[in-house]
Amino acid sequence: MMELRQDAIGAEDVTFEDLMVEDANDVVEFLYQCRCSDYYSIDSLELGKMGFVLSRDRSTTSLQSRNALPAFVVLPCGSCSLKVRLFFNAANTTLQRDHHL
Repeated sequence: MMELRQDAIGAEDVTFEDLMVEDANDVVEFLYQCRCSDYYSIDSLELGKMGFVLSRDRSTTSLQSRNALPAFVVLPCGSCSLKVRLFFNAANTTLQRDHHL
């Protein structure tokens, strides 16, 4: 538990609105670029396991929480040792589709 807290303390803070969207039909991947040029990522399946509901239409991707409390998850970079804290607010969050890669 102490190691998780240290990871969270040393992490950069980002919000869902900071992410880019990559739509792969059944799964939507959310990405944030690391300093090393790789990406931090989380997908719609992982978010679903965390209790979030994803809805999509042609121009937006929305994330709704089943819990009214703000939350965060620590995401590791795919290539280096850096991490970010991805914060979710208690309200609905919407991304415009122009966040595609």
